[in-house]
Amino acid sequence: MSFQQLFPITDSIWICFVVLTLVLFVPILCKRLRFPQIAGLIVTGTMIGPGLLNILHITPEIRFFSRIGLLFIMFFAGLEIDLEEMKRNKVWGILFGTLTFALPWTMCYFACVYLLSLPPRTSAILACIMGSHTLISYPTISRYGLGRRKSVTISVAGALVAILLALVVYAVMMSTGSESGFNPFWFILKITVYITAVILIYPRIARTFFHSVTNSFSHFLFVMILLALSCGLAQIIGLDSIVGAFLAGIVLNRYIPKSSPLMNRLDFVGNTLFVPLFLLGTGLLIDLSGMAGNWLFLTVFAVLFIVGTFGKWIAAFIVQKANGFIRNDRRVIFGLSESHAAGALAIAMGAYAGGLMDNTTLSATVLIVLFSCIISNIITENGAMALHQDELSDDITESRLMVMLTGSNTLQALMDTAITLYDRNSPELVGLYVTINGEHAPKYMQDGKGRLEEASRIAASADVPFITHNRLGNNIIDSILHASNEFNIDRMLMGLPLRHSIDLPYLDNIISPLNDGFHGQIVLQRFVTPMNTIRRIVVLVPGPVLQDDAFEKCMESIFSITMAIGCATEFYGKDQPISAVRGTGLNFSSGRVSYNEVSETADMHWVISGLKTDHLLMIVGPRDSETHAGRSFRHLYERIHMPETDFSTMLLFPETKTVKGKEEATLRTERDFLKMLRM
Repeated sequence: MSFQQLFPITDSIWICFVVLTLVLFVPILCKRLRFPQIAGLIVTGTMIGPGLLNILHITPEIRFFSRIGLLFIMFFAGLEIDLEEMKRNKVWGILFGTLTFALPWTMCYFACVYLLSLPPRTSAILACIMGSHTLISYPTISRYGLGRRKSVTISVAGALVAILLALVVYAVMMSTGSESGFNPFWFILKITVYITAVILIYPRIARTFFHSVTNSFSHFLFVMILLALSCGLAQIIGLDSIVGAFLAGIVLNRYIPKSSPLMNRLDFVGNTLFVPLFLLGTGLLIDLSGMAGNWLFLTVFAVLFIVGTFGKWIAAFIVQKANGFIRNDRRVIFGLSESHAAGALAIAMGAYAGGLMDNTTLSATVLIVLFSCIISNIITENGAMALHQDELSDDITESRLMVMLTGSNTLQALMDTAITLYDRNSPELVGLYVTINGEHAPKYMQDGKGRLEEASRIAASADVPFITHNRLGNNIIDSILHASNEFNIDRMLMGLPLRHSIDLPYLDNIISPLNDGFHGQIVLQRFVTPMNTIRRIVVLVPGPVLQDDAFEKCMESIFSITMAIGCATEFYGKDQPISAVRGTGLNFSSGRVSYNEVSETADMHWVISGLKTDHLLMIVGPRDSETHAGRSFRHLYERIHMPETDFSTMLLFPETKTVKGKEEATLRTERDFLKMLRM
């Protein structure tokens, strides 16, 4: 059997085998060769495509999965963008989007008309292709964790503006002279209604669903449904589906925490399968056969590519200088805006079908896609790597967090918080379950094994290393303290019992002994609604406080939680503790933060009285209960457990360098307190 008879492959099973093999091994090879993985997949697709080796052709299945991959790229861009940073820089985002479209469009239009002698409508459509861009190199930004950087935020916001402008101009050019006619005002009205509806309706649906359904697999399917719906509605009103994917990502941003199992599942499905298939599919579309020696084709390609690239660079240069960015920021901005992929191909194919492009200009556009993607990824990779090295600390923290697992109704909330607080540079997360020795100890030990296995699955879904410890002891406090010493723990997370089942003995016999015996940071929580549905955070800091390293680490924990939730944060305290919070320099909730000075504990009681079910109250508690601040905390503790209170609560105790000496605890009702912990 000859080579021509074997290829191209048409059997779906063998197509699947070849595609998955390339998706697995091409990135590994590119990493060894120090070549951008994204560009490597595009080049590989071109090599095995119909123009060269003719191993694979674009099939409906590959076209479908590659389309989903592009939608995932835009969806991730919306998910990972810092919304508050985007709001603060919305003017620069709009300005950059306008510049990065208008400059290449204007330059390419006049080059096409006066240098290539192309018709005005064709020139305008080719200029739209060079003015728009696709964030094809955004996975590189995600890999280096630069999604919240100001230059990236401006670039992503600008991409949406550039795409919208390109689609509007393209629609006008395609409808000019046609019988259907094009009403730009009606088109803009449809866009406005669509965006408004998604922004207003999606958050309410998401909040209701996440509050009612706790199954994380259902969360994944729910997000995929919303993504598909947003893309479908965008197509109905005449926009490209990538606009709908990006908008869905922005709207669902705060409901999908960055370190959550849900985000990990989306990232795994998208970046492991769909995005590589899109890159491979883009390469398969590029047919280089017959292009060599075609001087008209090469001239069109060279003029468009050089002029369009120069226009993109000028826009990036203007934004860099105006904002005082460093050179690597400009490289990232330029790299993100340089690539032309599915959006450009969609415009080109539409113009070709409408008779506004011939084979020469279409082939030139396809080659522009290849070169722009390669250059975009090389520049973005180099710039992002340099920025990442600048931000990367050489010190690897040895901080270790232990989460004490209790009842099944609090396990998910505890693990969500533990994953949020977990430092990716630190050792593994430790899960502890304590059983008091006695008649029913074997049964409780078996229950503990089940709790720890469930917690392990949650941690694994978020890609967090997790070790378990099922401990049998005679004393709950001593068992926790011994485990903390064995694993070198410096942060501890526990659950607070339900409001109606807790009273002051819990404070005196559980929290206070832990404060006396454990020197690390202690966090206790009770969530009455899922973390990603919280709409307001109130932090009380009864003072005075000592502004030292321990206090700043406590504020860093609050910072991690506020960033994960993404809602407004309000601080209340006297002037000294509020000044201490400001002194940390942390940008809580990406800037949606207010600092309020209150003079008395009674004022804090008034603040608590205004909290609702979807609010979170955080109290920074003093370690010494005998001080004035300790007595104030006790009053607040009594207040949050009154029958009428129904909001989520979190208590944080900063670490201390010394541990109070104390005798061995001899609690009369040890099993009663353990029972309270499990509720």
